[in-house]
Amino acid sequence: MELLAVIAIIGVLAALLLPALGRAKQSAGKSTCQNNVRQLQLAWAMYASDHSEKLPRNAAGLDAGKTLQNPGWVAGTMWLDGDAGQDLTESTNTELLVGEKYVAFGSLGGYVKNAAVYHCPADRSTVNFLGTVRSRVRSVSMNGYMGGSEQEAGFREFIKLPEIIAPGPSDAWVFMDERADSINDGLFAVDAAAQYAIVDYPASYHGGGGCLTFADGHVGYHKWVEPTTNPPLVPGQRLPTGSKPTSANDCDLQWLIAHTTSPK
Repeated sequence: MELLAVIAIIGVLAALLLPALGRAKQSAGKSTCQNNVRQLQLAWAMYASDHSEKLPRNAAGLDAGKTLQNPGWVAGTMWLDGDAGQDLTESTNTELLVGEKYVAFGSLGGYVKNAAVYHCPADRSTVNFLGTVRSRVRSVSMNGYMGGSEQEAGFREFIKLPEIIAPGPSDAWVFMDERADSINDGLFAVDAAAQYAIVDYPASYHGGGGCLTFADGHVGYHKWVEPTTNPPLVPGQRLPTGSKPTSANDCDLQWLIAHTTSPK
């Protein structure tokens, strides 16, 4: 009877402690993620300071950050197993993040040399290359209107720091984690003209939300609430590309647009 009582007490204690341990683990992961994007934000500001207030380039496409013709803050594409025919090694290659070779093409790797900074620990996406399962190395993307690569007519693109006026520096986001089944190059696309269509999907690894930075240097957290922002994730499979319609009352998309750019 005494043994049963002890077991019962242990069971009750475990039931009480496990949720607290889960919350502590989640809080620690969020703290690490915030510290990571903070370091990238500092590198972004240092780059601008060293280049006459010109922002790091934010390139799109397969050659993004790999050539002088298409310079970018980061190189490489985060492919998934379902991306048939693509070079899956790019998803695990830290040289594309911090390699000296890419500094000449605009990489922030010259300022942030620790590859782990580019990846949220809560992103557990992998690729299977020649029978070996490896973790992908980047979960962070940059606002597509920062660095002048979005090219959407009628909306502000920010080439230099002083141009960030609408939204202002405290409201204009720069870096955030992108969903594992959405992230590809380093550019996070927002279709500001469409208003009710989502292109790239923010990650919600931390209690339904994600960590992000702003042009004035502060780090924030935003919780995503719309089901269209957080569709079911199928490991190894990518979400459909292109703009996907959402509702006219999509508060997540409205928040994104308001903190991404503004009409000229």
